[in-house]
Amino acid sequence: REFNGKQYPDLLSNIYSQDAFGVYFAKQSVEIKENLQKLRNQIEKDKEYKEEEVNKAKKECEQLMKKANDLTCQCKLNQLSVLQKCDRCNTIKEAENITVSIYECPLPADESKALAVMFELQMPIEIRCYRDILWQFINRPKPNPSHQMHEWLSRRPHSTKLQPFYKGPKHSKVKLVSTVKSISESRYSGARKVINTPLEGYFYESALSVEISPTKTIEFSEECRILTPELTDPNYKDLQFSIDNTKFVQNCVIAELSKCSQELSVAEFVEFGSFRSGHRLQWWNLLSILESDSLSMDEESVAILITHALLQYGPVTDDPTSPLNRWCPESHQQLLEDHFLDELMTRIERHLKDCECNWQKELILITITIIVMRMFSLCNSTRKKQMTNLVFKCRQLGEKWIQAISKHIQNPSSLDSDNTNTLRDKIFIIGIACLQTFSIYADTSNSLKLSNQDVIFLLNISITVHDNMILTKKSTNMSVFMRNLMRSKERILVTIQPLVSELLEKTSYESLNEFCSLYWVILRKRKSLETSFIHEYFVFTLNDRLRILQPTDSPTGCLYLALLHALTSHPLPDQYTGMTGMERSFQLLYSTGCWSDQPFDSITRNILL
Repeated sequence: REFNGKQYPDLLSNIYSQDAFGVYFAKQSVEIKENLQKLRNQIEKDKEYKEEEVNKAKKECEQLMKKANDLTCQCKLNQLSVLQKCDRCNTIKEAENITVSIYECPLPADESKALAVMFELQMPIEIRCYRDILWQFINRPKPNPSHQMHEWLSRRPHSTKLQPFYKGPKHSKVKLVSTVKSISESRYSGARKVINTPLEGYFYESALSVEISPTKTIEFSEECRILTPELTDPNYKDLQFSIDNTKFVQNCVIAELSKCSQELSVAEFVEFGSFRSGHRLQWWNLLSILESDSLSMDEESVAILITHALLQYGPVTDDPTSPLNRWCPESHQQLLEDHFLDELMTRIERHLKDCECNWQKELILITITIIVMRMFSLCNSTRKKQMTNLVFKCRQLGEKWIQAISKHIQNPSSLDSDNTNTLRDKIFIIGIACLQTFSIYADTSNSLKLSNQDVIFLLNISITVHDNMILTKKSTNMSVFMRNLMRSKERILVTIQPLVSELLEKTSYESLNEFCSLYWVILRKRKSLETSFIHEYFVFTLNDRLRILQPTDSPTGCLYLALLHALTSHPLPDQYTGMTGMERSFQLLYSTGCWSDQPFDSITRNILL
């Protein structure tokens, strides 16, 4: 309400009103006003040319009519009874057939509308990007809704006259549109006969309305439905109503006991269904679950339930006399009570200690980490230090689990490919949990600073998550819950990126150099590999059509190129290939170029080893 009461509030509606942001901006912009004047000067010249064209055509018509008036009609019928026109009639017809096309002004006559059009053409890229994002957000979940409107820059004569002034990208989301066609493209656009059309009949103001791509706001109920996660596990599917809202009582869950799966106990069914029965009771219910272990936190459905409840926003009170903290939703007021937070921290620490040596239940770490991060974001400053220590415990436990699983994978004697992929899935999920903890550095209420060791761990865990996702092809069969965690991880990385850049610049990229030496230590260890290539070289070609580096025909060259790509991999895709080094490396290894029906020589074996 406060924002809407200000002047120039809107970028997506009423774009030509006096208080519109674009109109105000254009009035203040020297460049836009200069270009507007240039366009108007060009319009005046075009009008003069059109007027000269009409006058010239009228003069020619008058001359023909004068010539016809000096003649007498001598039309007659020929032998076939067909009228043969005389010179006079042909001259009159020629005069009547002289036509001139109309001129439609490409710019609205109204000053505010003209400024709005110029702003749309020459809007700064920062504002355009912001508006495109805002527009897509409002149009969710369909960011590109269809419409039957006409784009200004694709209609005559506006396309040719306005295009030189357009500074935006070719595929901008929000475009200047009109609900009606231009006169030049309507059925009235035909050339007019000069003999009976006055000069004013050739000039028209712009018929296009000044609008931008329309928005279609999603209904609140529909958005709630989209944002509410769906339970896909058959054991919990019948309890979907317990996630949808908090306006039910435990008796509603008890009434559904007949639907309880045989895999669940009655106590688990009731506990799960009752978790959100009342928005003020959710944190108390969580405390009870942690105390009694009444729900298995290693189940994805339980993780979904807890995550959805803890991330609830609202209800928020607007009553200034309320004793509640207005900035904190009613659902999370308990976290502002230090004694409640202490009880919760005690039980979480106990759970972390209990599962310290059991890396088989990775979802427990994800769930606990989400709980801890939510507690950290809302707790009082008096408990920030304790909560920070708890966050680090979650991260350290995740690091310990990843190291344990990695050692297990390196002992392939007892593992098949399916078990290996299962372990890599666990590393992927645990890595996501570790990355969640880095949001503490972006918290404005926290004075904690990134260290070199934090950056090294961040880079290491990011690559670990990325590589294991590729190895297991996790992105193709990822659950909705995990996809949401991936998005959350990406948001955290984007948020702390400026902090990482600042630290790297201050420390002369010390942590990045140390990370590289640790990540590529394989180069130092494999001395035999280095000495094997003293007298060998490989020829690779750049394929600009496929945008790849191609090896020679030999499997040795193909394998060596795969090795180079793997050793020089980076979390960001290469600008030339569009892939990371690991992705290109696996692509080569899967290709037929790395396979041979002959035994590998010593160099090839060294590459593989």
